[in-house]
Amino acid sequence: MPALTKAQKKLAQAAEDSFNRTYAVQFGEERWQQTLYPALAAPTRYAALINRFAVADVGAVFSQEQAARLQTIRFLTDSDLSDPKPLMSFQWDVSEAEATFPLPQSDSSSGLMTHWNLDAASLLVVSVLDPRPGNKVFDICAAPGGKSVALSQFLRPDNYDGTSPTFKGGCLHSNEVNAGRNKRLASNLQSYLPEALFKTGEVKVLKLDGTQPFSLQTLPHGPGGYDKVLLDAPCSSERHVIHAHVKAKQSGRLADEMTSWRSGQSKKMAKIQVALLMTALKAIRVGGHVLYATCSLSNDENDSVIEKGMELVQKERKKLGIKWNFAVRSGDLAAKGLAEWAEPTQHGWLVLPDHPSGGKWGPLFFALLEKVEA
Repeated sequence: MPALTKAQKKLAQAAEDSFNRTYAVQFGEERWQQTLYPALAAPTRYAALINRFAVADVGAVFSQEQAARLQTIRFLTDSDLSDPKPLMSFQWDVSEAEATFPLPQSDSSSGLMTHWNLDAASLLVVSVLDPRPGNKVFDICAAPGGKSVALSQFLRPDNYDGTSPTFKGGCLHSNEVNAGRNKRLASNLQSYLPEALFKTGEVKVLKLDGTQPFSLQTLPHGPGGYDKVLLDAPCSSERHVIHAHVKAKQSGRLADEMTSWRSGQSKKMAKIQVALLMTALKAIRVGGHVLYATCSLSNDENDSVIEKGMELVQKERKKLGIKWNFAVRSGDLAAKGLAEWAEPTQHGWLVLPDHPSGGKWGPLFFALLEKVEA
């Protein structure tokens, strides 16, 4: 591989300096350089979500030696949650490498995949949304499907015995507009969830453009027909940029992810995110909840999107006469011990891998919103 030219090195350094400068301003120079950037550059830590449609406990997935290195992750719980089982099916390995987890495999009896490896912060946001049996749930940006699989565990919290895999009147509608990602989403959900759920229509894979207002009319339950919406919005994914940059730098290459990064791209991404947020809010009933989440570090894609959503709703109330608004309920979560996971922001919470708890999860921003009567 030819050595980098001076011009290429200069380009790479300028992009890296701009990237670091942007986030040093947001998080403080000392924290960014000494703890946060190194934590983001470290390998991603994974949790294992046990698929209880396939297996009843970790003993069916992990060896005794592996199980001995596992601990149960305790997520947020409500006092009226009579069955805490779904909160106990998430396990994490004490070591940091994904390689320490067994790869998901097909269970011999059910034919379904045994578990899904993902960042525990992703499981945290599902527990915050708190779907219950009977809820109609819409996962608006669902690919590749890990959070949808997690949602399904809450909609049917008891272990599956191979009969009547019902959501008790609820549903899970998982959406992805990109054709390739939609195909992967459908394949993954079919690998993890019983076929009967698809036959009854309790689980559907949709292919709607959530940024377009007309998509609401094509939702199976229509506008206002859902109890909970998970919006894990597409974002700048700075940790991916950092990982690509570190890997390329070690081998004397340039990472396109870093050299093409620009400080203004978050504001462009935010336009997509706001459009998706408006669709999510219109999809739920009054009293329903939207969980907005990104894996971005940028305020432009996080708190600012919530603020822009507030502005647009007020405009539509005046112009179109809509009879609803939304309230931010993120602050209500503080009493449930969320500070053990994340740090508060203006409208939500931010999970970062340099959190004092040592969990090394994230990054993930999330805000819990409730649709209310105006």
